[in-house]
Amino acid sequence: MSLLIMPARTTPRRQSFPLAEELHFDPGAVRRAVAALERQASRAHTRGLSIRVDLPGLKAADVRRALSGLPSPGDYRVLIKPLRYRTRPNLSGLCEFDLGRIIVRVPEPFRAFDELVYVRARRKPGAAMKFAWMSEKVRFRTRRDVLRFVYLHEWLHWYLREMQGKRSGAETACDRFALRNFRRRQVTVDDALQAIRGLRMLPLSDELRLAA
Repeated sequence: MSLLIMPARTTPRRQSFPLAEELHFDPGAVRRAVAALERQASRAHTRGLSIRVDLPGLKAADVRRALSGLPSPGDYRVLIKPLRYRTRPNLSGLCEFDLGRIIVRVPEPFRAFDELVYVRARRKPGAAMKFAWMSEKVRFRTRRDVLRFVYLHEWLHWYLREMQGKRSGAETACDRFALRNFRRRQVTVDDALQAIRGLRMLPLSDELRLAA
């Protein structure tokens, strides 16, 4: 009697797959990436601005030259309108978030004028919420001065809401930012961050975020 030796049945090994390493979320890297994008946006030349001028005697090319070196407001449009006054010229502008545009009003007819610019508020002693306002008198000699000052003021309103996600009603900070920078040749996002440093600003509500 002979025994047949059958070959041992071999079970094929399952192919092993390397486990993918779980992605690590680094908040610092995200902040650095966002800051780099903002710096890149701040270097965008104002030639890319969408400008409309409703002021006779002033062309879009003139406005673009006047705003040269200032940061761009993304896809917002810049509208230049005349400011009719009765007694004396003054500064006027508006950032319309729902329409996506910045309005800069230029006094017409134009003549040099002085304007008080409020740069800081200090609370007075006592229980009542009263403040002492500190201001500087600024001389606006040309249309270019007005265009750059008002544009920078309204641009910071845009930056606070669209880039920082904050409520944009920081009038004193916007005036201070415009005053420090409207006569400089180049202005960047870093200058804006310095102007709003230390401000206590509330984030946008969910309703405003959805509306935007």
